[in-house]
Amino acid sequence: MEKQSKEIKDSLPAKELFLMGAALFSMHFGSSSMTWPMNWGKESGSSVFIAFIGVLITALLMPMLAYVALVRGEGTYNTLTKKIMPKFGSIFTTITILMLGPLYVVPRMSASSWDGIVQATGFETSSKLPIIIFSIIFYLVTYWFLAGRSDTMDKIGKILFPVLLIIVVCIIGKGLLDPISKTWAPKSYEGSAFSYGFTGGYATGDILCALVFGIVILNNLRAKGVTEKNMNSNIIKVGICGIGMLTLSHLGHMVIGATTGGAMGPTGDLTYVKLYTKVAFLLLGGSGGVLYCVALAIASLTTAVGITAAAAEFFEDVSNKKISYKTAVIVVCVSSTLVGAIGLDNILAYVGPLLDSLSPALIILILFYVFVPKVNDKRCLFAARCTMYASFVYGILDAIYAYNSLCGWNLNTFESLYLKMPLANMKLSWVVGCAIVALLSYVFYQLDKKQVIKNVKVSE
Repeated sequence: MEKQSKEIKDSLPAKELFLMGAALFSMHFGSSSMTWPMNWGKESGSSVFIAFIGVLITALLMPMLAYVALVRGEGTYNTLTKKIMPKFGSIFTTITILMLGPLYVVPRMSASSWDGIVQATGFETSSKLPIIIFSIIFYLVTYWFLAGRSDTMDKIGKILFPVLLIIVVCIIGKGLLDPISKTWAPKSYEGSAFSYGFTGGYATGDILCALVFGIVILNNLRAKGVTEKNMNSNIIKVGICGIGMLTLSHLGHMVIGATTGGAMGPTGDLTYVKLYTKVAFLLLGGSGGVLYCVALAIASLTTAVGITAAAAEFFEDVSNKKISYKTAVIVVCVSSTLVGAIGLDNILAYVGPLLDSLSPALIILILFYVFVPKVNDKRCLFAARCTMYASFVYGILDAIYAYNSLCGWNLNTFESLYLKMPLANMKLSWVVGCAIVALLSYVFYQLDKKQVIKNVKVSE
């Protein structure tokens, strides 16, 4: 009887839809989506709402459009990318999944949780042993959530989401009703608040997360018996529910950050986990630090579970099941334990720019499948291929510029040329460049096609 009911299920009941949306919110709401918005709000101050518009586009709208792109493209992140870039697609997706999984985003989860504990308790040690032990425990719990492949989202939605929701609502609610400061300081950075929010939204990694979370949602919907013909509409519904919750959370945390005013000391003193810990203590007293540590650990765990599951699904798919799902999960967990041990500050500083450099190409991929009606049109595919290559090159230039400042390479000539590109000072030169490449590649494909037709007629 259960099998029969699954075969005729067209869509999820409201309760199950909410639980899957809640699980999706939890998967996106990792340590970055918890701590970054408050930091953006603090640094933006009185310009917080302008900055939020930028964040809204890259950290919220683009992830939502990513789910739409998966539906329109009728495939996974890997198949959609290979369709545009047959030769380079597999290399690009593998690079991004490695960044998303074992090299950056997943190890950032355990490192953030540990940093929160250190900040809340004042525990200091030069030994790496405590963080290594903590990371091992963290990823053993992660593996437990992933052991049952089909019920991953159920475990997140029923176990982790309620606790996370209660704590976050307490912090946001208290911060809005009784703000730390009624004076909002002016923004602390140069340039526009919009571009700050737009490029800052890259850091959460939610654009890439959405592209790979699609397969996790798909497998869970299939396990619940949703029919294939209604799969796409259900994925979009789950996406709207989850990203809608994330939007409210981002806005709430950014406003709280803006209300810190001058109460938090100089801008550089308290950022990210340190800032959130201090705010939690100020808003909720002594229990605030404990609640924050719990919330941060749960937020980090939900994202680690979601990304590890998605990465394992990817490696199983791209290897034609030569690498099993459970083997991939173990590899990601072990490697994340090792990388996480280097600490949050080092992960953000030295690996973060690489993830940012991949974002332009991911945005181009999403926009193509969302807005181009005929995804099989050769003209459009050619333009998309050229534009994605261009966006990848622009990303490399952005990364070189970032590491030049970070590592002191003294590439003065490169920096001078880089800053001459339009919008380079806002790290948005790729927008202008890719628009030009898209137009030219579309036009030249047309001209080349006409020339071929003309030559054929002459030869005949």
